[in-house]
Amino acid sequence: MTTIGSSDASNSASYYLTNNTNALTKSLLGLASGSNFATPSDDPAGVAVSANLNAAIQRLGAATQGSQDAVSYAQTADGFLSSVQSELTRMSVLAEGAMDGTLSPSDVANYNTEYNDLRGQVTQTLQSASFNGTSIFASGSVSVAIDAQGTTNSINQVNITNLTDLGLGSLTSITTTTDAQSAVSALQQALQTITTQRAVVNTDISAFNFNISNALVEQTNTEAANSSISDLDVAAASANLATNKILQQASISMLAQANSSRQSILKLLQ
Repeated sequence: MTTIGSSDASNSASYYLTNNTNALTKSLLGLASGSNFATPSDDPAGVAVSANLNAAIQRLGAATQGSQDAVSYAQTADGFLSSVQSELTRMSVLAEGAMDGTLSPSDVANYNTEYNDLRGQVTQTLQSASFNGTSIFASGSVSVAIDAQGTTNSINQVNITNLTDLGLGSLTSITTTTDAQSAVSALQQALQTITTQRAVVNTDISAFNFNISNALVEQTNTEAANSSISDLDVAAASANLATNKILQQASISMLAQANSSRQSILKLLQ
């Protein structure tokens, strides 16, 4: 039937033109943003999954930073322990030397002066050593999160707070052979305590380095999973863009043809 009141061809062409224009707009938005979620309503489930993955990625980043801070704390602790170890070693050398019977009383007094100066330095280190406000030498531990689920791991603080903890509290003089002998014996034990603590601290460093490695691997894999959901496939999107452009142009052309055919009917009335 030939009519001028309505045109199925024109209506259909207009419908397809609208759809193709919308599809072209979405292709342009996707390529401009680089995201599959330029129009979030197209994939609500994907948006939710991506948001959860992104949150996990951010938490893993925080866990990695926390573990790195823990390693820095432990390395600082080991540095202070190394200093104390050196000072105790020098004190033991002085105590050993003070037993040399060929030394004059003034020489022994000089040995004793340096010995006590070192005692003061060790005491100062034990009392004031800290990392970012957290004490190194204290009773307790420092905990940090190591994964996206909030699992924690701890580094033990060095439970040595004074010379008494090292067995050196009363050994204030090496001016006599007896005192010097006692100091040498006690210092050997103190050095053993320090080296044991250094072994513990470095074990913690190794453990937290593994934590960092695990968190980075998990973060990398989670980022890859999120990318597969949220990031646009540019090659496929470019192909769709070309297709949608052609379809839009075809729809425009067909709409023009449909409208033209209606105009031609008017010639029958002339």
